[in-house]
Amino acid sequence: MLGLRTAQGTAREAESKTQGQEAIYQNLRLHPPEDYNQALARQIGKIRRTIVRPKRTLLTQLKEQHATVRRQWEREIRLAHEEFLKAEAAYRKRLLSQGTYCQDREVYVEALSRYRGGLEQYRTGLTLYTDALNAYREQFVIPCIRGYANPALWQALIARFEQDDFLQEILNSLTANAIRSLPPERPPDVS
Repeated sequence: MLGLRTAQGTAREAESKTQGQEAIYQNLRLHPPEDYNQALARQIGKIRRTIVRPKRTLLTQLKEQHATVRRQWEREIRLAHEEFLKAEAAYRKRLLSQGTYCQDREVYVEALSRYRGGLEQYRTGLTLYTDALNAYREQFVIPCIRGYANPALWQALIARFEQDDFLQEILNSLTANAIRSLPPERPPDVS
């Protein structure tokens, strides 16, 4: 769980930094300096609307999908735990044979193992999300901010977007991880 807490903290920090830089960029877009290159700004605006914004939206959706899957894993392990506690109580009251109790315990141990795997996938998803946010901020937002004072940065950014599929590789990894993270269709039966 310590690795998970660290990943959550790192993701929150990346979100905070990104929101701060986005606010600066938004302010510059609304109140640009007088001498900025309007033609380049329009090109950057088109890239932002057609390429970056949809990918930023997808990134947010994938983060939420990972969180939803984590909540599913937590609900399922709670159910498995409750079922195991019932089996344990029945065994103590001699309502279950030792063999049945051992089977129920083994099913619960397997459920715990799957839960740990699900949490590891969630942690991996948070790490990928953090990496994607950092890349978005460093490779798009900050150059956009600096481009108001240095149009060569905007020119380089435009050229890069013509050649590069911005964030696609990390979004593909994040999507694949979200799919791998899904818990089984139904919680394990421990009764």
